[in-house]
Amino acid sequence: MSTFPRRLSAVTAACLLFLAGSRAAHAVVLDWDSVAWAPGALINSYDLNGDAVNDVTVKITSQNANIWQNDPTSGLQTPVVNQTLTGGLVPAQNSLMIAANLHTNSNSTVQISFTGPNGFLANNVSFTLFDIDVTTNSDIISNIYGVAANGTHVAATITNLGSAVTPGGSGLTYTLTGNAVSPDNSGNGNATISFGTSISDVFFTFGNTAGAPRYQDIAIGDVTFTPVPEINPTVTAVGSCVLAFGLTVFARRRAKLRASGLHAARP
Repeated sequence: MSTFPRRLSAVTAACLLFLAGSRAAHAVVLDWDSVAWAPGALINSYDLNGDAVNDVTVKITSQNANIWQNDPTSGLQTPVVNQTLTGGLVPAQNSLMIAANLHTNSNSTVQISFTGPNGFLANNVSFTLFDIDVTTNSDIISNIYGVAANGTHVAATITNLGSAVTPGGSGLTYTLTGNAVSPDNSGNGNATISFGTSISDVFFTFGNTAGAPRYQDIAIGDVTFTPVPEINPTVTAVGSCVLAFGLTVFARRRAKLRASGLHAARP
């Protein structure tokens, strides 16, 4: 009996088992209830899956120094993780609160970067900003974009706008401006920012309307994303299996042709 059908079956079975074990990437959450942020720190990185490699980094910068303010509720220096601004979530959850004396020349920029053992992009990135509203001046969120693998800017999708938030512009010029006072525990100042394509970073600017520096605050809710490895192991496995399958079939056909030639040559 020919060994090729057995060999073919073995290759097929091995490929199926390998592909069954190759799991697709799952969503990861930067959950502010499960990570630490030292009050006043402007950058932190987090390992979210326990492999000793940081998966996401949050960095906050500003045009001018010394603009950061204490949270009036807790008295802690911001940026800080707390439950002062909850976005109306029930039960209340931690968020990353940012408070500063802002005006048109002291904007703050937030950068969320996605990393990994070999570097990776992130897909389906999404997070909600809390408390975009009016104190003395209006909060303004602008320059909202992701960065694709080739360095181009990617426009965000903005959803779940609260009643205290007025949208403006479109695409890469999108702005979110506070139009009324929103209670700290309300969703009236919420806006969800999402990206449906793979990106390496997210940027947005936190500023306010023209005028003297005034106290402003917002908060960043949990950040969800799906890691996208540089080399997808499942895709690689599929290619290897297809190649092995093709070589096995080719070898089987070649053997048959040889056998046919030998029979034909016999007297």
